[in-house]
Amino acid sequence: MKNNASICWLVAGLLIAGCATNSPAHNFKKTFSSFDLLAEHAGTAVPSAATMDFKGVDLSQLLEIYTAVSKRTVLRGALPDLKFVLRTATPMNAIEQLQTFDTLLAQNGIAMIYSGERTVKAVPVDRLKTEVLPEIDHPWSALPESSSPMLRKVYLKKYRPSEVLPVLQPLASLPNSIVAVDAESLLILRDYSANIRQQLKLLEELEQKKTP
Repeated sequence: MKNNASICWLVAGLLIAGCATNSPAHNFKKTFSSFDLLAEHAGTAVPSAATMDFKGVDLSQLLEIYTAVSKRTVLRGALPDLKFVLRTATPMNAIEQLQTFDTLLAQNGIAMIYSGERTVKAVPVDRLKTEVLPEIDHPWSALPESSSPMLRKVYLKKYRPSEVLPVLQPLASLPNSIVAVDAESLLILRDYSANIRQQLKLLEELEQKKTP
């Protein structure tokens, strides 16, 4: 366990050190999330890309590293006692590391939900249906291919939402994650980023191909 903890704190220490430089006084983000774009941190010191090699790291240690990388407070309730193994083949920047953590945690039944710019909640996946998810408005091509929970509202121009519902459902990961409101031409998507990315891409293709 001491070796595992040393690995974790070494990585976290390097990340923190990489951020400890003076930044210009611009309105750039001071914390990190899985949904950030590098351009949003153009005026800050983004930690150097690093590889990760965790063997038998427990959940508390992993969440401590998540805190160090994101610079956010991680809020957690009762969670299972888990251990993780992760080895990355190539160096990743802070945003890519958080995306990888989100996916690893989701595979083990834990979802990371961003709240504002300062906090992130670690909750069991089965609680996602009752949680407030962050609404992300990036184009589909800029969404991460990770298991990062999010919400997206889509107003359709050429289809009724109920018409496209059967086409989108096979791309959904979470139960009851698509709400169709025909009266408003509105789709509400609540799912992992990777799934919503594919759904938005498909919707764009359908709308472009449909004649007026």
